[in-house]
Amino acid sequence: MAARLWGMFVAGDLLFAVLVAAALPHGGWMPPSAALAIGAAALLTLPALFVLGSFIRAAAGGADGHGRPAQPGRLLTALVTEWFDFDRAVFDMITAPWLDRRDTDAGSGGRRPVLLVHGILCNRGVWRSWFGLLGAAGFGPVRAIDLEPLLGDLETHAQTVANALQSLQRECDGSRVSIIAHSMGGLVARAALRRAGPGVIREIVTIASPHHGTALACSWPSPPLRQMRPHSPWLRGLAADEAPPTVPITSIYTAQDNLIVPARSAVIDGGRTLELDGVGHMGLLFRRRCIDAAIAALAAPAGG
Repeated sequence: MAARLWGMFVAGDLLFAVLVAAALPHGGWMPPSAALAIGAAALLTLPALFVLGSFIRAAAGGADGHGRPAQPGRLLTALVTEWFDFDRAVFDMITAPWLDRRDTDAGSGGRRPVLLVHGILCNRGVWRSWFGLLGAAGFGPVRAIDLEPLLGDLETHAQTVANALQSLQRECDGSRVSIIAHSMGGLVARAALRRAGPGVIREIVTIASPHHGTALACSWPSPPLRQMRPHSPWLRGLAADEAPPTVPITSIYTAQDNLIVPARSAVIDGGRTLELDGVGHMGLLFRRRCIDAAIAALAAPAGG
């Protein structure tokens, strides 16, 4: 479903670019080659507006969650790189249906299974950069699942993840499964822990997950976004059920997050924390330093 959604987004972007290129030379005032160049540049317009709009809304909070004012240099770096990272994520999601088992089953001979859980409106394609690196680090099998429907209730997604965890554990002769989750996926992973328990889950690493909600979720009425609003009944219930945490949880986040507001909402109480600078919400998925940090968290003694 996510592949179809983002395919439509790209189709709309292409249509816009074609219309721009076709309209500009009308009347002969512009050479066709210049019109084509401008049309090609227009391909970047919709992604740019999407990313810029998210940063503007996030910046309206005025601070990074520590109470510090926004740092313009790092914010600009995050904005520019997020523009390209967003395009890369869209490509990976559109092509996800063509990922086969060889692409997503790195390190299958090992007994350190890892399940990758994506965020809202995404699919397993966003993890394309992770499979080989996790396998090379000695983890495996490494699996990624698709959470559907795209705007489904988080408890429905949690059951999907719990089922996948139990299946992977059986496949690995009872070895507990580690989870790496991005954005909404971190909440789903915590909800799955309520269902599957520490006998199935070894540890959880969350990346830019709104553990305390995000103010941007207040703008939309869909079920998962209502659950991700700050102080929502669902978030309060989740926190109450897992206090104290029954497995190690690591939070990786960025102070320049353009979707989690405030950025420190991505830090879970009582867990390990790592802050990365100069990168946006989707960009964390593509930064080697984030991947290395997640691998290090899985390899830490506390994860045993």
